[in-house]
Amino acid sequence: MQVSRADMAHNKQTFFERPEGSVFERETLGWKTELWTNHALVHLPTQSFTIYEYNIDVKKGKTLWTKRDDAGPTFRNICKKTKFLLPDSYYVFNDVNMLWSTKQLPRGSGVVGNEERYHFIYKFTRSFQFGESVEHVDSQLFSTLIDAIATSRVRFPQTKTFMILIQMMNCSKCKNKYKVFNRNMFMIQDRQHDDVFEKAPIFVSLQNGIDIRTGISIGIKLNLRAGITACYDLSQTMFTRPCYPIIRLLVEIIQGETISDEEFADKWDKQLIKSTVTEKNQKIMERILNKMLLRYTTENALKEDESGKWEEENMKENNRYRKNKNDFTFFELVGTAERQTFIDDTTKKERTVAEYYLTEKNIRLRYPNLPCIRKRSPKKFIAYPMEFVTMVVEPQRFDGYTTREMKAMMINRTSFTARQRRILLQHIISQKPITDIPAAVDNNDAFMRNFGVVIEKSMLKVNATVLPPPTVVYGGNDKFTDEHSEGAWKALDREPMRKVLEGSVYVRTKDRNTPKLKKRLLGSILKIAAPGRNEAPDIDDTNYHNLMKAIEKAGQPVVWENEEIGQAAIQNSWEFSQLKNEIDEIDKYFQSLLTHIDEKYKKEEDEVIIPICFVIFESRFTTLKEKDSSIRNDYNEVIQIVKGNHSDVVKYLADNKSGIYTQGMLFDTFNQIGFLPASDFTSLIVEKILGKVGTTHRKLDSEGEHKSWKKVTNPKSPTLILGVDVCHPNSRDRKDSEAGVRKLSVASIVGNIDIECNEYRSSSKLQSVGEEKIVMFKHEVKARIDDFTIHNAIRPAHIVVYRDGFSEGDFKRILYEEKLDIENAGRLIDPAYQPTITYIVVTKRHHTRFFLTNESEGIEEQRYNVLPGTLVEDTVTTKNYYDFYLTTQVGQVGLARPTHYYVLWNTWKCRDAFWPTLTHALTYTFCRTTTTVSVPAPVLYAHLAAKRAKETLDGAVELYRKDHERDYNMESYADVAELTRQINNHPNLDGMIFV
Repeated sequence: MQVSRADMAHNKQTFFERPEGSVFERETLGWKTELWTNHALVHLPTQSFTIYEYNIDVKKGKTLWTKRDDAGPTFRNICKKTKFLLPDSYYVFNDVNMLWSTKQLPRGSGVVGNEERYHFIYKFTRSFQFGESVEHVDSQLFSTLIDAIATSRVRFPQTKTFMILIQMMNCSKCKNKYKVFNRNMFMIQDRQHDDVFEKAPIFVSLQNGIDIRTGISIGIKLNLRAGITACYDLSQTMFTRPCYPIIRLLVEIIQGETISDEEFADKWDKQLIKSTVTEKNQKIMERILNKMLLRYTTENALKEDESGKWEEENMKENNRYRKNKNDFTFFELVGTAERQTFIDDTTKKERTVAEYYLTEKNIRLRYPNLPCIRKRSPKKFIAYPMEFVTMVVEPQRFDGYTTREMKAMMINRTSFTARQRRILLQHIISQKPITDIPAAVDNNDAFMRNFGVVIEKSMLKVNATVLPPPTVVYGGNDKFTDEHSEGAWKALDREPMRKVLEGSVYVRTKDRNTPKLKKRLLGSILKIAAPGRNEAPDIDDTNYHNLMKAIEKAGQPVVWENEEIGQAAIQNSWEFSQLKNEIDEIDKYFQSLLTHIDEKYKKEEDEVIIPICFVIFESRFTTLKEKDSSIRNDYNEVIQIVKGNHSDVVKYLADNKSGIYTQGMLFDTFNQIGFLPASDFTSLIVEKILGKVGTTHRKLDSEGEHKSWKKVTNPKSPTLILGVDVCHPNSRDRKDSEAGVRKLSVASIVGNIDIECNEYRSSSKLQSVGEEKIVMFKHEVKARIDDFTIHNAIRPAHIVVYRDGFSEGDFKRILYEEKLDIENAGRLIDPAYQPTITYIVVTKRHHTRFFLTNESEGIEEQRYNVLPGTLVEDTVTTKNYYDFYLTTQVGQVGLARPTHYYVLWNTWKCRDAFWPTLTHALTYTFCRTTTTVSVPAPVLYAHLAAKRAKETLDGAVELYRKDHERDYNMESYADVAELTRQINNHPNLDGMIFV
């Protein structure tokens, strides 16, 4: 028997209700302030009326178009040609599959357009009342409707009122002042904006014919405590530059930076006449131009004037934004015009491109020595001289190849400060134009008037509390309290240095009767040469000794060769080159580091020698990829053993197979290691190493004034904090038919093993691609409970889950299933064991932002962002859940983004301030840095553990293929179990390996 959706068990799930009162109302807790937020109130018509809803299927022949970038423009073009749905302001379209109209269509269904080519099918689905007094059942659909009403004028600019507005603003050259991509409306201005936004980077020109343009997004939020709001935000992306000559692209690739018109005319014109394009630059050009829409013209491209000077002005003014039959899609670069031949259709003879232009068009090419640009054409070979090709007139979104320099330039030149973003958003929300760009939203446009929607023109204000910080404790009871809520402090890069906690230098044991053994680190070096090189560059051992001295100075003992002169022992040093060595030799090297250690290095009975290998990579994977696009980060192709996003095989061999600690660094990075406390960089490396080997550098004060932390770390009623995240395969692996098990997702669960919630251990498991719910979650929770119990001789009385990674639409289902798994995990241990359960969802995928109303409350070095520890509980939080926003990120470049927390379930009886203050405290405990972080440390640890498990999965798979000439069989229980074991750390490694 089928069960209705409403009757499914998870849909009957209720959520934890918001506690009475708020932190803001508690005058003695933290200090209070008022902030702006990027929300504006939305008002619906006071008198409700009927809206008719239709399903729309936009098709090309039999192919259904589901992407808004295809479906939206096609639908509107069909309507324009067939004069269907006129006047157009009485309907709105969501750009995919839904149409809403204030007038009922003559028929309930029909087909519009040419069924063999472009057409759409419409079908009436329902009608409903629309107004402020009407309760909306489907929140998502209702939100989409209001969004479509507010943005239809921009998404369908050919409306009469919008074109009149453009003409009034002297923008008659352009078809539209916005380019819509997904939910963003990107401004296409004809001139730089006036300097009224604190020099905000609204429009930035990069090299290679790429411009950065700013987009505006509007998200309609329902069921907020303030009512319905429109959440405005900004984004930036790359567009092609109108009329940009491809020859200029070539020059800027050679030069490595943007050139001016004068530079081209005075310097490069003459050089290009005699130049040839190198193979490297030709490959870069092809990667940049790949599938790009270009324009060919002999009339308006590049010309010499009477004095012999070069000019490229005409095309920018003539035929602007007009469709052109000479627009084409780039296919490839071919031979030079003086050498590239083709068969002339008229004469049936072979001739060069240069000969053709001279005889048929009476044009002597200026640059016959440069490659021609071939058009993508299935029927015949068509190639144009480079000097006659430009980027098209209308800017196109660019998602092609970008150099490292361009990426760095984009980051450096396009970040909005908090002040810039606030001023620009206030201007946009007030519905004012930006130079020649009409307002993105206008209450007076025909769509807004016909549907009766009004959006207020000012930002909402919210009450906020800056929470009191916890006290951080280092070895020797050295304490630090963040009294000014800066979210940053010094530890190793100060004098005197703050050292590790005294007890953390001993091996952690599950048997309390075992004698204490002090850890002593023994270093070794593995150098990885770049592909194609016989050997890696030499390194200076002084940097190694500096690093080991820094570790010892931090309080973690190391093995010395000669401590008096600061010379640490180097167990072994070896280099790997793909030209000379097999991958198995790395495995043998790691194994050798584990043998005969005590015989040579152990000095005392109460110590244990811990090997750690520093893996020095000559090149970063992304750097190599830039030089050669054919390089993939896979061992079975060219370059698996390269530092980058994935040094998968090395990680697998060390962390999972051999059981040896490693720390990877680039060659250039290794050479920056200096003395402490002078070197900030060295301190970051040391913090990371301490975390990996399980040496706790700091804790939070359990005896101080932070009541929430005192409650959590109560040894008589201890707490297990779980961080949970899922790492999914990248888009390349998802599309790759040969990716095999690399298409699987990996879920990781981390949990503390100590009462003081500092040391975390992880376990990982495989699951179906894209699945967010943790399969067999109860076994992972039981493993974490057991680990905690063994280390502390007491079961956790409270289990707190910080869950990352899923959307509001999945709240009921995943909460129901995972809460049940946690309860069942307890029953597996003991039917009478019933710890309290708290389940908090953590999300940063939102667009809500906060700004200081009084900048004197901010810190100049943090660009006047809201302070770390800023809590917002009202106005823009929901009516449906107990949720809050907490900003803990230290904003140094752009705008600090708050994290949105949903306390979906809670059986631990606590006061209203408990969960915000505990969450804030946990952002001080991330071991890799001495700053607060954007989410609680367990969430970051879970993310890092899942990412690392996914990388070691790829490494294990590649080696298995190499050894067995087949993939793991995911239909085989034995193979699944074996691969799951392979992605979890070696049992001999006790530490936070994932950091």
